[in-house]
Amino acid sequence: MSTTPKIFISYSWTTPDHEEWVLNLAERLVSDGIEVVFDKWDLKPGNDKYKFMESSVESPDIIKVLLILDKKYSERANTRSGGVGTETQIISPQIYNNVEQEKFIPIIAERDNEGNAFVPTFLKGTVYIDLSSIENYESNYEQLLRNIFKRPSYTRPKLGKAPSYLFENIETTIRTSSFVRSFSTQIDKDPKRLNGMLKDFLDEFYSDLENYRLEPTSNEFLVFGKEIFDNINSYTPLRNNFIEFINKLLKTGLDFDYDIIISFLEKLPLYLNHKDSNHRYASENFKFIIHELFLYLIAIGLKNERYDFIDAIMKSTYFVENRSESKLEPLGIEVFYNYIISIEQYYNETYSTNFISPMADFMIKRIPETFTKENLIDADLLCHYIAVMCMGRWFPITYHYKERWKSFPFFDKFLSRKHFNKVKMLFGVENEEELKLKLTELKESPEFRPLRHNNTIDKVIPIFERITIEEIGTVN
Repeated sequence: MSTTPKIFISYSWTTPDHEEWVLNLAERLVSDGIEVVFDKWDLKPGNDKYKFMESSVESPDIIKVLLILDKKYSERANTRSGGVGTETQIISPQIYNNVEQEKFIPIIAERDNEGNAFVPTFLKGTVYIDLSSIENYESNYEQLLRNIFKRPSYTRPKLGKAPSYLFENIETTIRTSSFVRSFSTQIDKDPKRLNGMLKDFLDEFYSDLENYRLEPTSNEFLVFGKEIFDNINSYTPLRNNFIEFINKLLKTGLDFDYDIIISFLEKLPLYLNHKDSNHRYASENFKFIIHELFLYLIAIGLKNERYDFIDAIMKSTYFVENRSESKLEPLGIEVFYNYIISIEQYYNETYSTNFISPMADFMIKRIPETFTKENLIDADLLCHYIAVMCMGRWFPITYHYKERWKSFPFFDKFLSRKHFNKVKMLFGVENEEELKLKLTELKESPEFRPLRHNNTIDKVIPIFERITIEEIGTVN
């Protein structure tokens, strides 16, 4: 059997211009490897026009019938009750219903003055391909080719296995949940216990993470990638307890020892050292967990306007155990930033869509109900902007999920002297003039290059475009 697809074109002889439009379409389809049965090429003198059309439609060799719909086609198709008429290249309802309907592809060639497509009554509700506008012609023509060649843009992924954590009964969140539930009551009774409660909660959370150590069972991307995804998803209730506890803590407005959280963060990278596993991706889940936890700390601080807290977390030196040497290494926030190749590979194997950043997509889809997408993205961007201004490093992997027209309240308020004085420490300045100078120098630096993901032209909006430099601190 020939691998070249064969189609038939049904159209109305409306005007010479329309016939030429159909002819051009037929010629292009042939040039793209499709055999086209077309009356101008195949209907010979003496042939029965009706039988030519009917046999073409019913032929098993013809896999698709294109119905070129314009005003005349729609009108004439609606007035035909059988298969015979003045224009026998028009499909009647009777013929349409005698053939498997998937064989027909309605093509919109014309619309009315209000933009409505001309569609015969018997085709109402069917999915069509619109070639009526120059703007969408090429992309929709590609859809037509994909339909004919059976190469759809989106393919159904292989059916996988149910996440294993659904069938496990791990009760690691019970203790941390009790901390969250009792927080308000305990603080009301004795606010001085705040530091002790925070330390107890973080110690419990840290030890609970041990339950999520992973030993991948395979080196195949699809297998161990799913195991990593399932592991991270199973940890979500514990993460949500962390978010809720820290949010309650910062919402109180009470002072507490930020070093308790800094010490907790210093310990987290120890989970990246999986001594009991030889699998190169055994710690990939913790790379994601650590990155996500750090972002939520900043997001919670931003949401509650605890800028001194953000400053402490962002500017601290973290003494982290060096995996190759038996000493502590002083590092900045970059220690919490991780690129996770296994997530990218798993996405590429699982989904037909090409994601700009699979890790960012996964993170966005995991946002809890108490937070918005903007909360997380703004935290990610703020980490980047502070790093840029203070000689640090942080690439905001989620930046492309923020629409360019969306406001960023934190930076929109820089017109206010009161707001500026609250946040100036984040950028290492004492007054408005210092910040103006730093932003201007950055803007004019020949070495400055806006960052972007490798597979998109959309760049991170520079901080000097978030802030109108000359208007900093001009209102109360």
